[in-house]
Amino acid sequence: MLLNYISLRHKLLKLVGCLIMFYHQIYVAYGMQNKKYVDVYGVVKDAFLTDKGYTNELSKHINSEVFNKTNIYKVYAVNEPNFKKPFKIDFSLEEVSQRKLFNIVIVKMIYSVEIKDLNNQVVGGSRNIPIMFISRKTNNEWYIFYKSEKA
Repeated sequence: MLLNYISLRHKLLKLVGCLIMFYHQIYVAYGMQNKKYVDVYGVVKDAFLTDKGYTNELSKHINSEVFNKTNIYKVYAVNEPNFKKPFKIDFSLEEVSQRKLFNIVIVKMIYSVEIKDLNNQVVGGSRNIPIMFISRKTNNEWYIFYKSEKA
C-alpha cells in the first residue's frame, strides 16, 4: 500500500511538472509572437501611399531603395497617359509578427492595394501579399534597411 501511494504521488508530481512546462511554453511562445520591438506601421503605410516622394521624415526610418520598391507611385503604372488622375486607392496593411535577434527586428506584414483612376479603370493592385521588413534597432531608434515580398 505504501508503494502504491509513492507510485501515485510520483505520477501526480510528473503530471503537474508536465502541465507547468506546457503552460510555460505556451506563455513564452504567445508572448514572443505578439511582442512589439519597433512600431513601423505608420512609416510603412506612408512609404506605400505617399505621393510626395522620399521625404526627409521617411529617410529617418527607411532607406531609399526599400522606399522605391514599396511606394505605389513607383511600383505601379500611375504615370501612364491612359490613366486619369486623381486615383482612388483601396489599401490595407496588417502586422502579423515581430522577431528580434540581437539588434535586428524582422517585421512580417500582409498588405492589399487596389488603384483605380478617375474613370474607375484599374491601374494595378495586389491582394493579401506577405511582406517582410528588416530593421536595425539601436537604443530607441530603428531603421528599415531591407524588404522582401512574396506573392
